[in-house]
Amino acid sequence: MKKILLSDSQLQHVLSLRENGLSWIKIEKATGIARRIAKREYDEWSAKQSQRQLEDARKEVVAQEYRIHLDLLSRMANFLLDSLVIPHPLTDLRRADEVMSQFLAKDFYQDQPSFELRLGDQQRDKRVIRMNELLFKSLRDHTERKVPWQVLNTWKEARNSCVEYIIKIRKEISEVFTNILRQKSELKEKIDKVYRDSSVIEDIVRGLLINIWLNGLIGVNSRVITMKGASLITQGTAWVVFHDKAPSETNIIFDRESPNDNKLLAKEMIGVSRWAIENVQKEKGVLIQNLKREVQVMQDATCKLEEVLNPLILRPIVLNTKCDICPI
Repeated sequence: MKKILLSDSQLQHVLSLRENGLSWIKIEKATGIARRIAKREYDEWSAKQSQRQLEDARKEVVAQEYRIHLDLLSRMANFLLDSLVIPHPLTDLRRADEVMSQFLAKDFYQDQPSFELRLGDQQRDKRVIRMNELLFKSLRDHTERKVPWQVLNTWKEARNSCVEYIIKIRKEISEVFTNILRQKSELKEKIDKVYRDSSVIEDIVRGLLINIWLNGLIGVNSRVITMKGASLITQGTAWVVFHDKAPSETNIIFDRESPNDNKLLAKEMIGVSRWAIENVQKEKGVLIQNLKREVQVMQDATCKLEEVLNPLILRPIVLNTKCDICPI
């Protein structure tokens, strides 16, 4: 027997009456449609509505999850680029593996409530690292055809070489300056007298290193100079400035003797410092050039990654690709 189907107007009439609380017997009397048929059509319509609502809810959840996924990938890309810095000779001699480990330990999820239940509080650090490893793989999967990821390995190799060269240059500076002080025994005695039980020699080596770094690699030339205090507070003080772009913490201050002695001691320090710098630049010029080359390699590698990981370029790439953890 052929199944009886209601027209759209008949179905709407049944729906209206049922929503107003009428029983199926009353609906049958009001419409002339057998209550069995009216109930069957109503139930099928309700099932379809429930399914449609479920699908709409799923789409909304997926869309929200995908927005979070896209946002986290953009954040990770930005933090990766921020992490790819050249070493600083005085404050940052991390190897590449340490840089990448700290990058993967970055907690991107503090303001993402939907991740709280997944991460929880116990062993959060380990879970963050695991999440970031998956997210980093996702970033590479999305961009494998656009991003020259091999340059990241190039950057790592250059970073490690750069750190090694800095350590070698620092050692050379220390040896050269120590040898000069052996020839300037009177100056060494003065320094020891003024700076008893201090690491002033190591501080001077740091100053010489930052001068060579800024002059030879960054290209901001400045000679070691001496300055005299001019204010009421600093009057009578003299200090050695190793580079006008260097942190003030690298300055060596002479304020424990008479103003004239402070000035003379600073002047002598200027002479031996310039002497040490000239010797290192002359004898270890190849080492400095190698360091400069590795810095340039790092900068070039970072620029290549920046060209694609820029959010304005990255987002369209992600939207048109898929990874293993994509919500859709």
